Order: sequence, then C-alpha cells, then structure tokens
Amino acid sequence: MILSRPRSPSPVRSAAVPVVTVLVAPMALFAPPSHAAADAVPPPAGTAGAVTERIATGVGLVYGHVPGPRDDGRQFASLLTVDLTEEIGIEYVDGGGLTSPATVTDMAAAFEPPEGSTVVAAVNGGYFDIGATRAPLGAGMRAGRVLTSPAPGFTHAVVIDADGTGGVRRVDFDGTVSLPSGDLELDALNAPAVPANGVGLYTSDWGGHPRAHVVYAPETGPGDAAVPVAEAVVSEGAVERVGDIPGSGPIGEDEQVLVARGSAAEEIAALSEGDPVGLEYALAADGAEPHTVVGGRHVLVRDGEPVPTGDHSRAPRTAIGFSEDGEDMYVVTTDGRNPRTAGSTLAEVAELLAAAGAAQALELDGGGSSTLLAREPGGVRPVPRNRAGDQPREVPDGLVVTAPEGSARTSGLWLRPLLEPRPEHGSPTPSQEDPRRVFTGMHRTLAATGHDEAFGPSGPDAPHAPDDRTDELVLSAPTGHGDGPRFVAGDPGPVTVTGEAGAVGDTIGLEVLPAPDTLRATPARLDLASADDTASFVLTGVTEDGERAPVEPVDAEVGAVPGLVEVVAHDDGRLEVRPRAEEGTGTLTATAGGASTEIPFSVGSRTIHLATFDDAEEWTARSARGGAEVRPVAGRDGPGLALAYDFTRDIRVRAAYAHPPAPLALDRRAFAFTAGVRGDGGGARLMIGLTDDHGVGHSLEGPVIDWKGWRDVRFEVPDGVGHPVTVSRVYLVEDDPGRAYAGEVVLDGLTAEAATEPHPAG
Repeated sequence: MILSRPRSPSPVRSAAVPVVTVLVAPMALFAPPSHAAADAVPPPAGTAGAVTERIATGVGLVYGHVPGPRDDGRQFASLLTVDLTEEIGIEYVDGGGLTSPATVTDMAAAFEPPEGSTVVAAVNGGYFDIGATRAPLGAGMRAGRVLTSPAPGFTHAVVIDADGTGGVRRVDFDGTVSLPSGDLELDALNAPAVPANGVGLYTSDWGGHPRAHVVYAPETGPGDAAVPVAEAVVSEGAVERVGDIPGSGPIGEDEQVLVARGSAAEEIAALSEGDPVGLEYALAADGAEPHTVVGGRHVLVRDGEPVPTGDHSRAPRTAIGFSEDGEDMYVVTTDGRNPRTAGSTLAEVAELLAAAGAAQALELDGGGSSTLLAREPGGVRPVPRNRAGDQPREVPDGLVVTAPEGSARTSGLWLRPLLEPRPEHGSPTPSQEDPRRVFTGMHRTLAATGHDEAFGPSGPDAPHAPDDRTDELVLSAPTGHGDGPRFVAGDPGPVTVTGEAGAVGDTIGLEVLPAPDTLRATPARLDLASADDTASFVLTGVTEDGERAPVEPVDAEVGAVPGLVEVVAHDDGRLEVRPRAEEGTGTLTATAGGASTEIPFSVGSRTIHLATFDDAEEWTARSARGGAEVRPVAGRDGPGLALAYDFTRDIRVRAAYAHPPAPLALDRRAFAFTAGVRGDGGGARLMIGLTDDHGVGHSLEGPVIDWKGWRDVRFEVPDGVGHPVTVSRVYLVEDDPGRAYAGEVVLDGLTAEAATEPHPAG
C-alpha cells in the first residue's frame, strides 16, 4: 500500500535523483546483531551508521558505504541477516537445470515456496564453468537430494542442516558404480569435467548441455582417439545403450548416464544392453545431515577471525557467514564495476562479516555474478539490492530465503526518503549522496509504504488482501515542518521526523545541514546528439565544511535557454533537459540555497575518425584460448586491417583482439561508434572494448557476423558511461562451446559520433 505519491513530472523545479549513501567506519557498518538483527532499528539521526530495513520476521537488511579504494568513491556493502530459529527456509534454486543459467531474479520468481510462505530474499551461488558447460564447480544439494559434486579447489560449501541451522563445511563426494566386472569409483556427479581415467554420473538435473564437453581435454581436443571415451545410459538399474560419443539433450527422469574417460572408459565400453548397474553416492559435510548445500571457494572467516587469501583484487563480492551456533546467517554483497565503486577485496569482505558476528564465512561467486535480492518492507517480491556492473549475469544456481506470509492487514508503516539508496543498473545520473541529510530550509521528499505484521504487503494491492484503506501521509518534527509528503528542514542538527497515515506511523532520523556553500551538478556537462535526445542531471550541495547532501529540484531555480532547451523535473529527482533546436550550445544556471552552478550543454553531433588504418602495420593481435593475427590489407576505399582468428582450439569463450598502437582517445562525449566490416559469415560476435573517464571498462556488443561482404556496424554507447572514453581494442568473440571454426574479417575504418564540443581538460 503506497501511502504517499509525489507529483507527476512538471516543467522546471521539482525533485532530485535516485540515490542514498551512508558514511560509516569499515568495522562499524555492521554491528553484531542478536539473532540476525531482526529487531534492529535505523541508527540514530546525526550519527554515522548504516540504513536498516525489516524484510520479514527474523530477516533484516543493513546497507551503507564504507571507505573504498578511491578518493572519489566508497564501497557500498549490503548485509542480509537471517535468524534461522524463526520459521525461515533456505532453499537451493537453479535455472531449470544445472547447465541452464538464469538471473537470480528469474530463479526467485520461478521458485514455488511452501504453502503459507513467500520468497523474501535471494542470492547468487558459487563459481561455475563460465564459457563452457556453465555447470556449478561446487557441491549442490536441494531438499536433501545431491545435485552435483565439488570440483578440486571448491570443496567448501554453505550448508543448511536438517535441523535448520547452518555452517561453512568441507564437503566430500563418495560414490560407487557396481558393474558385472566389479566396482568402479564414481568420481563426479553432474560435474563440468570428468577427471582423467575417471567416471562421472549425469542425471536429469544436468540439463541439455552436450555431454561431450565434460570429457573435453584442451591438450588433446574432443574425441581424440588417444583418449578413450564411453557413455552408458542406465534405466531402472540396467544398461539401455552404450556408445563412444557422449550424447546431448535432456536426460530423462528415469535415466542415469555414465560418462567415462581413459581406463574407466574401457570398463564402461565393455557393458552390454541389459547388464545390471548399481549406483550409490552421497555427499558428506563434516558429519552433518545436510538439507541445502551450495558450494563456494575461499573460507573467509574461521573461529571469528578473517582468513587471509591470495586474492587482493577489487570486484563485486558475495559471501555468506554463520554465527558460532549456526542460528544466524549473514549474507554480504559489495557493489563494484560502476563509476563510483571499484569493488572490495576478499580481506575487506572478511572483515565486514567478522564485524557482523560471523564465526565462519565462505566466498561465493562475485564479479558480474554477485546478486542480492531482498523484499522491501511492504513489498510483494524481492528486488535487486546491489550493483555489479551494467546488467545482472545469468548464473547456474543460488539460494532463496522464504518466510511466512502475513495477514495483509496494515499494522505498520515504512518511512524513508523517496530518493533511492543507489542508482539502478545503467542509471545515467548517479549522485551517491545521502538523502537522510537535508539543508536547512530545504525539502526532503519522503515516501511511506504500509506493511502487515510480517512486513509483507498490505492494503488493496496486496495478494489476497482484505479491505483496507489508504490515508494521506502527515509529517511532523520538533523542528521544521511537513508540507504534504515533503519535510521542510529547520535548524541544523539531528531531527526525528514522524510520519503518520491513519492509525499507523513510523519515524526517520535526518541530519539537517547548514545552507550549502557551493552547488554541484552530476554530470557536470550535458551533451545531446540531436533534438530527439534528452539528458538529465542532479544537484548536490556542499557546506563550507565539506558536508554533502542531494538537493531536490523543488528547492532549485534552473534557468532554461529559450529556443535551445527546456528543463523538466521528474518524480525520481532527475532534471531532464529536452532540446528545442537541432544544434546549439549554451549554459544552464542552477541556484539553490544561495549557491549556484553552471551546466554547459551542447546539442548536435559530428563524426570523428578514430582509426583509418594508415598505421595498420603497427596494430597488434592477441587471443584468448584461440589464435589471432592482424595484417594490412585493402579496405573498401583505402587501407584496411584483416583480423584472422582460430576458434578451434578450445570450447570455452574464445576471443581474437586487434589492438591499436596506442589507445584511441576522444576529447568529448561519444554517442556511438561505427566500423566498416567485411564479414566472413563465420558467426563470431564483433565487440569494442573501451575505458571510461572513471577508469571503468566497458564492452560494446555488436552483431554476430553472419554476413559476407561489406557492412557498416554501429555500436551504441550506453548510459552510465563516464566521458570522454578511450577505445582500447576491437575484437571477435565466440561463447558457444558447440562451435569451432576459423576465419578472417576486415575492418576499414572506425568513427565516433561525438558531441560538437570537447570536454575541458581535467
């Protein structure tokens, strides 16, 4: 039940931008809770602390910023706390098969919780065979049924025991294949690779990925006669068929498939139709009786102390920890791969988990895989709570958290700033300032959502809801006053704002800052490609002491430029600039709280030639798991560059790169790139690699080259890229393990559609 709705978009003046930040000390972000912070409350106003939300009975979410690796940014960490003594379920999910990856959002949506329960949170699982089978590398178990065995190096797992408590445990797989000729050791279950001279078992849980890839050996290639391979399909305890080429396609529910390499293959190949086969296997977890298992990699915390690892890189991270008694579970994700957040080291994640109260913790997959979903108070379904790049990655498995449904009768209120904690994926205008701060005399728009006793949805919009009513939000505070859903700040200092809607209410702590000394716009300049384009900016105020807070456009005066652009404010806080002419340049002036700033803008574009291949002899080639060569050739109307590639050497993701003698730098915003390409029809995908002004790398995805002859290929530059950018490489990529081929494409020019005005140096 949404209890307050700010105004619809209106010309000039209005809100700010979807972002929130909280400044905290690295070890103070997550204080050790009692039974998963289920009863935690927001930190006192005016103090450094994290934001806390009640997700369900026994489930809480804490999030905020911690000091990071850059002067201009901080790490953003989120902690999901789960009291396993409540009626909470932790269940293993996948995308419909171990080799059928999906986003965590899709997995959570597809999961059917027990009657009377609902999914309130979800997180990605462990590392997987990315670029090949895509199967998990760690152990997996769903509802007590073993799904997959651990690969070497991935022998630790998050384990939820049959009694509902959890821990980080070493897991070991043990199995036996009983044949008429004797017993064989079963080495793997639904694993990405069968070990040399070993045998693996594949079930309907595997999915439809070709099983030939699990016996692939890079040193010999698939199907090498020197490495015997055999497959036996078993049904109802007897051999159904035997072959020397592993099959593909889904495995039937009543079938089990043995795939063997080397000496073990000889034993399997000797089977005949109708031979009896016995199969026994189990997953041991340090003596526990596991119910749910998802494998990980590094143990990060042991006996309450961080454990050193050899990985010191910065990236988005996911990790799970448990209290010493196993009754509290802690899920941490840290953001990364976006303009203001480079990510975290494993040591930093370990410190956060130990500070939260974890006695033991395990690293799960990070990078683009890192995903945390959590329901908002009063929300129907879990939503993304972290950022790990431009778009969520599809992964093979994860965990969902279920909790009992409530009555859907409104019993409480969730009050918070309308501005979101951080920008959505691809947001073009992140300000990363704390909306729980507001300048004296200025507004902070608040939003309120009703929830039931289980912190689930309530009111007419809730599933199976009884009749309920919606009341207008009324705000009050010791200093300052309410103006509809907006709080107008009084004297500087901490203040507690009360919001009431009928019989329910909530409070929020805000910090009122002195009037701003300076005003800043993000981005600092705007470039629009044409009269059909738009751009947005947000405003941030800075006090004389350097304290910062977002400024809502309702407090700002923005002077439009008649005949060139108009400015429109949006509910999400953006000030949108809309062109009224095909070309032109100018400056917008924004004023708030006595401070002002200028935002230069341009409308229109020009073509810039980045590479004409007059220097083709100086270009170089590099390859990942394949072969690549470059050489000068004739293009359509002048010099060209041939990029020859060989993608027959591996089944994993292969790439062939062409690098210029020096990175191709622009001095202004790029809207798009265009390359002239003579295709070979091979089917490789053309990509451009670039680095933006924040130091963040981006891969611009072009089409699959399924044509022959010349064609111009356009690459759009997505929102959220910091300009100007530098092009570092043009390359081909193949990510289908089932395709092996070689070929050559020719490039005859690379241009940029760019802004008319350069960005000022520095």
